[in-house]
Amino acid sequence: PAQAAAFRRQQLPPVTAGPSMSEADKHKALGNEAFKQKDYAAAVKHFTDAIEADPSNHVLYSNRSASYASMEKYEDALTDASKCVELNPTWGKGYSRKGAALSGLGRFEDALSTYEEGLKHEPENAALKQGVQEVSSRLDDSSGLGQIGNMFADPSLWQKIAANPQTMPFLNQPDFVTKMNELQQDPSKINLHLQDPRVMQVMGMLMGVNVQMGNQGDFAADDSRPSKKPEPEPEPEPMEEELTEEELAARAVRKEADAHKDAGNAAYKAKKFEEAVQHYKKAIETLPTEMTYLNNLAAVYFEQKDFAKTVETCQEAIKVGRENRADYKNVAKAYARQGNAFVRLGDLEPAIKCYEDSLLENRTEDVEKRLKTCKKTLKEQQECAYVDPAKGVEERERGNALFKEGKYPQAMEAYTEAMRRNPKDHVPYSNRAACYQKLMEWQLALNDCDKCIQMAPTFIKAWTRKGGLHYHLKEFHKALDAYNEALKLDENSEEAKHGVEATIAAINAGSDEEGQQARAQRAMADPEIQRILNSGTMRNVLSEMQSDPKSANKFLKDPEIKANIEKLIAAGVLSMK
Repeated sequence: PAQAAAFRRQQLPPVTAGPSMSEADKHKALGNEAFKQKDYAAAVKHFTDAIEADPSNHVLYSNRSASYASMEKYEDALTDASKCVELNPTWGKGYSRKGAALSGLGRFEDALSTYEEGLKHEPENAALKQGVQEVSSRLDDSSGLGQIGNMFADPSLWQKIAANPQTMPFLNQPDFVTKMNELQQDPSKINLHLQDPRVMQVMGMLMGVNVQMGNQGDFAADDSRPSKKPEPEPEPEPMEEELTEEELAARAVRKEADAHKDAGNAAYKAKKFEEAVQHYKKAIETLPTEMTYLNNLAAVYFEQKDFAKTVETCQEAIKVGRENRADYKNVAKAYARQGNAFVRLGDLEPAIKCYEDSLLENRTEDVEKRLKTCKKTLKEQQECAYVDPAKGVEERERGNALFKEGKYPQAMEAYTEAMRRNPKDHVPYSNRAACYQKLMEWQLALNDCDKCIQMAPTFIKAWTRKGGLHYHLKEFHKALDAYNEALKLDENSEEAKHGVEATIAAINAGSDEEGQQARAQRAMADPEIQRILNSGTMRNVLSEMQSDPKSANKFLKDPEIKANIEKLIAAGVLSMK
């Protein structure tokens, strides 16, 4: 339309939170959007902010009244509706809001008077007419039950309920007590509780009849009128807005832009990407302050595998979104899509930055997974690019030279660099273990030996070094295991043979009682020793050996039992004298 075209040429902002809107209009727009999303608490907050900015605007009180009514806070809804009528006594919507609040409070006669008063100002107002019809129907329904409901106003109601064996148990049910209190205060509300069989039971007791819900002879069946099905809860009335010419023009522009967007969406789903691009560009041209159209355009470029354009368009979308206070979720989506495009371009560092920025705006599981994967891939690429086996050998040899000079920390650094240069080389782990051993970092030395053995199980030096570490820690059973593994690989290994001899000699020599107990205590934490001691067979063997030491000769003929006994002796857990 001509009005919309003129507005577009002036480049005025859209209705939603543009920088030139008044504070009241900004909060009103946000409140309207929250109301549409049924986030009534947020709507109340935004309308309250709007009222603080413009306390004389009757529409704001009307909108907040509707929000309160949707939350069933009818007293607050009535207060706002009354203020709306006070500010603009000729506006029919104000009376409609007030009537709705009074109905919610059960004040149907007052509601009827309010609706009728509103019709004096706007005789053709459909909402007011409907209000009169609904409230009149409620009053008709309640009039037939008025006398019945008055029975609940009897001061001796509670004594009568307690005296009747069938109704007395109801007094232990909090919701029943609440209903009785409500009926005592307002007997006209009896029609709201006729579906509760407990209320019907009490009603029958008060009337002196046996009321049984569901049988043909029940009390409810005596009512000649057919029972009404509960009416569905009505949807909240839409927000009433009085728009200026500029706001009407902005609405027209947005409607035109959204039409282009919808056409673009349809083309996108049909995989007609070039057509979708044209529609989204028209939407952007029509309303350049809305980032959603740029987001959609970026999605098309991504599908077309034009990732450079995707990055560029997402960047523009983020800029527009920031300038126009767009929803943080839309900004997060633009960052995530930009990150996806960088990944496809093989540029992982900016991709990681985009994913992190997206999560700052709005955390989603999908983006968190993408960020984690991207970081892992980048680390692997960097490690792979750093690998150079030739330089690994150089660093290992440099470490050997430093070790011979007694510069163990510097040697460790060289061996560590050798590992990074060639992660498949097992030798630096064994060499670094020797450095840790010199620095008395026993556990770290054992860790490196285990890693070396894992990488190269036939590397004898790692086994003998591991045996030596366990020997030093007086873990003789583990030392023997390591040396024996080395002998399996090379039965002529002098280092392994010497290790076995030295370990056996240490076991036979024993130690003072305090040292023996400490060694046994450490051994008890070893899973292998625990397995042996928890074996039913071994428990029986050890028990019999304790009661009859000569039986040991019999058990030592069994290879498996013999090996277990030797391991317990080596660990210091068992002593043979």
